[in-house]
Amino acid sequence: MFGEIYLCQFPFTSGAVGKVRPALVLFDLQQDAVLCRVTSVLHNGPLDVALDGWQAAGLLKPSVARLDRLVTAEKTVFLRRLGVLGKADLETVRSTWNQNMKL
Repeated sequence: MFGEIYLCQFPFTSGAVGKVRPALVLFDLQQDAVLCRVTSVLHNGPLDVALDGWQAAGLLKPSVARLDRLVTAEKTVFLRRLGVLGKADLETVRSTWNQNMKL
């Protein structure tokens, strides 16, 4: 599931019901998944990954995966699968995560 893009009801960090938006699956936890926000508002922080293959991944506009905007959610929030990231974008997401998310 890593790398799949879904249209989902992405919750706000306050816990309030969020809005429908694309999200990238980072980790499959069986009934749940760890997701990050995908947005067309271009950000350029250390945990923002510009998706070069955005069209092939089913996105409508140039987009950024925001690895600092995470949520663990039940898969029931998935409304529709849009696509999957290409190999280059998958590797960029993986390396950005590994470089920045250390305990």
